[in-house]
Amino acid sequence: MAAETQTHENVQMGKGLTRLTNLIDYYFEKGGMQMQFNVVSRETLERAQKDPNKYRSLIVRVAGYSAYFVGLDKTVQQDIIERTEERL
Repeated sequence: MAAETQTHENVQMGKGLTRLTNLIDYYFEKGGMQMQFNVVSRETLERAQKDPNKYRSLIVRVAGYSAYFVGLDKTVQQDIIERTEERL
């Protein structure tokens, strides 16, 4: 089963949502100051990197600001792709 499908099913069943809220709670209990989320699949980001003209309106959170993904430097794009899918 693909990770995206599995994650989607876990969230639908409530397991993923519970794990995510526990992770957020734990982060802030340990002194975390802020969290930012991009709700987009790795596959979408990779497609946007390969064909930017089709994804001109794709906006992502970077480090405290929002930006059009295809307008970011390739190294920043790759960093966002690498940290997109965290396992809960």
